[in-house]
Amino acid sequence: MPYQLIYSSQASRPMTATGLEEILLDARAGNNARDITGVLVYVDGVFLQIIEGDKEAVLRLMASLGKDSRHNSIKIIHEGEIKERTFASWRMAYLDATPEQMAAWAGLAGTATIESILEDLSHSTHRAARVPGNLLKALAP
Repeated sequence: MPYQLIYSSQASRPMTATGLEEILLDARAGNNARDITGVLVYVDGVFLQIIEGDKEAVLRLMASLGKDSRHNSIKIIHEGEIKERTFASWRMAYLDATPEQMAAWAGLAGTATIESILEDLSHSTHRAARVPGNLLKALAP
């Protein structure tokens, strides 16, 4: 069964469009080699990323992300086996979002800061497990 991991991290510096494009190019090339799929969301200096694939490949990728100087304060929000990949068509999809959009994808009413959204997701396995499907809907309206 595929393994899915959702994590957040703080960008170590403000991200430009060029910087984000570099991250996506690196991720897509590496993910292709590792047979990993997923999505990257960037909100107010914070990354939320979902990666999925073979469990060992996902965990090795997480270990290498911990050494990536482009982000700090990595926090795993949710992880576990899934029946099928949510992002099977994307080596690394990308969504630039507002806190309000992220709150909606997390199933939270009203507006909130990205920090409070991530805190809520960290404490609600049920809510965190719904985020991938909502992000998929945002990618393919």
